Amino acid sequence: MVNRYSLFILLWGILSLQAGIVLAQDSFFQFSDEIEVLSAEAMLNEESIIYIQDRWKFEAGDDLMRSSQDFDDSEWIKISTNLIEADLSFLEFEGIGWFRKDFMVAKELSGKPIALIIDRHLGASEIYLNGEKIYELGEFSTDPQAVVSYNSKKPIPVVFSGDEIQTMAVRFINPDYSETGRLMGYNGFRFLLGDWNVHQNQNIDYLMQWTRSNMFYIGLLLAFSIIHLLLFVFYPGEKRNLYFSVFVAIVAIFTYLMYRVELAENTVDTLLFIRFLIVTEVLVLTFAARFTHSIDKVFNTVYSNALVIFGVAVSVLLWNFPEQLIWLRELAVIFYVIEILRSILVMFYKNRGEAWVLGVGVLIFIVALLYAVLINFNFISGSVQIANMAGSGALVFSMSIFLSRNVAHTQKNLQEKLSEVQILSEKTLEQERISKEREIEKRLLEAENSRKTTELEEARALQLSMLPKKMPDIPGCDMAVHMKTATEVGGDYYDFSIGDDGTLVLALGDATGHGMKAGIMVAAAKSYFHSLVHQTDGSAMLKRMSKGLYNMNMRMMYMGMMLVHYKNNSIEISTAGMPPALIYRKKEDKIERVTIKALPLGSSVNYPYKSRSVELSEGDLLLMMSDGLIELFNPEREMLGMKPVEEVLKHSAGESAEKVIENLKDLVLTWSGGKEPDDDITLLAFRCNQKK
Repeated sequence: MVNRYSLFILLWGILSLQAGIVLAQDSFFQFSDEIEVLSAEAMLNEESIIYIQDRWKFEAGDDLMRSSQDFDDSEWIKISTNLIEADLSFLEFEGIGWFRKDFMVAKELSGKPIALIIDRHLGASEIYLNGEKIYELGEFSTDPQAVVSYNSKKPIPVVFSGDEIQTMAVRFINPDYSETGRLMGYNGFRFLLGDWNVHQNQNIDYLMQWTRSNMFYIGLLLAFSIIHLLLFVFYPGEKRNLYFSVFVAIVAIFTYLMYRVELAENTVDTLLFIRFLIVTEVLVLTFAARFTHSIDKVFNTVYSNALVIFGVAVSVLLWNFPEQLIWLRELAVIFYVIEILRSILVMFYKNRGEAWVLGVGVLIFIVALLYAVLINFNFISGSVQIANMAGSGALVFSMSIFLSRNVAHTQKNLQEKLSEVQILSEKTLEQERISKEREIEKRLLEAENSRKTTELEEARALQLSMLPKKMPDIPGCDMAVHMKTATEVGGDYYDFSIGDDGTLVLALGDATGHGMKAGIMVAAAKSYFHSLVHQTDGSAMLKRMSKGLYNMNMRMMYMGMMLVHYKNNSIEISTAGMPPALIYRKKEDKIERVTIKALPLGSSVNYPYKSRSVELSEGDLLLMMSDGLIELFNPEREMLGMKPVEEVLKHSAGESAEKVIENLKDLVLTWSGGKEPDDDITLLAFRCNQKK
């Protein structure tokens, strides 16, 4: 059962007649003296509930003989089982008494379980059916200190037998009746009957739905509160965000307390949470009023702050004396409601464009509150919880929209002012602006060039870091390597690997172009080389590398590659789009070109790469090179070609591989005239000194 504290009472003063309605509802709506008939047809409604009358026969005091079905209760008075204040005003009730009620049970319900729904219950009670005790709610005791109250809403089964008159007697005690009457408006209980098959699991579903909806709504309120608190933190001058944040946070606390009141399982907890609610409702109205005051500077700040101090003081007094000062709460609520309405009316009077937003929120809240009251007194059907959330949510949302619109309006005005200033100063500042723009462009260009230079240097350093620090030291073999990169990041690459069987594999590659893409291609080739080098022969390895680079889809980027497998004076040369390998034969004193035509890596997936095996004699020298050497231009734009390179090899007969590289470097310097090369130049010289 949702009591009057389940209503969010921001406009309590407007609906001050609510208490009178609560006091009168039992005598007004439930007046029949006829014995009620319990039938299956009576449960054929949306809730599957028989709304039995609250008016039972009652006698204060305690006597176990009153549980008997034959007990004469003809002299007892009929009052509401809720034991509202109006009933107790003419009773000598000291917290304990008996209720009795007769039912006529239809045959179709005889012997079948019917759900006894505990709509509300304060204190403890014993339930007797036809003289037999069937349930004890809580722990009943004639000693008030030993009573354990019960407030669970879980339905319990009751079985009526026969179609004769059935008598239900309830032995009831509420040791806290004085406090519950003042704070809650009632002291007793209310029972309903319903379809057991429907209601046995409905309580769990209700609790889950109640928890989900409340937690979602509380989370939404806290989100609003945090957002506007952060707005205040970032801009402390806008204190409206602070007052609104505190207001919404207290609304969230109020909502949580209503949630806990609904789920409290004993009277002590219920009273504690209601005590919190009484204090919280005053604070909600306090900060709602302070927020509306902060909207317009017409309100005196000292008076507005005094409202907050007064609200806090009233809350402290109500916490300590909730029963004695209930009148103070009502007075404070009415006062703050009037103050809130006055603030909104002042804004309307001053034609504030945004005031209608708050007005709409207040209007929706009033409609929702009236709707909840009508539901609570069974005038209409619906969910009080949804009505409360819709009303308070509309109020909070309208306040948030007001603040957001106000910030947007301020920002818009500021932008308009700035536009006016820009237009007025445009002619006089045009030249200065242009000169500054040019200066900025110059600096940006310099910064961009500096950035690109730094990136290229870092990329060149990265490329060089991927190359071997030194060539391997193999007995009987002499080798040397040299790389000269162009001004940008180059695409040349060399590497080596020695297998477990002693096979030496040399690699020399040349990616198309320069820059970052060439560097990426080199990094990918290095990765493939070390992954595949000892898994297969040279031609198969090139084919697999080509497929991998092709799948990278780097668009017009390819990789030339030469692989040389060396073991026991025998070499196997595999190439993909590289210049011929040059072999200087010491015995014959001649140069042998090893030319294998093939597409660069990455240009085709299934190209049939080929290899050629060559025997090396003692003193023979192998030169692997990128096309940057033979395509080197002199100042007359003539290419170097192969012949000068072969001449250097012949003139270097008998010299070390390192010396051969030095001679070729001199050739590069002489031919280019000291100019930096346009392409990378990579040289790898390998000499075999082993005898067969």
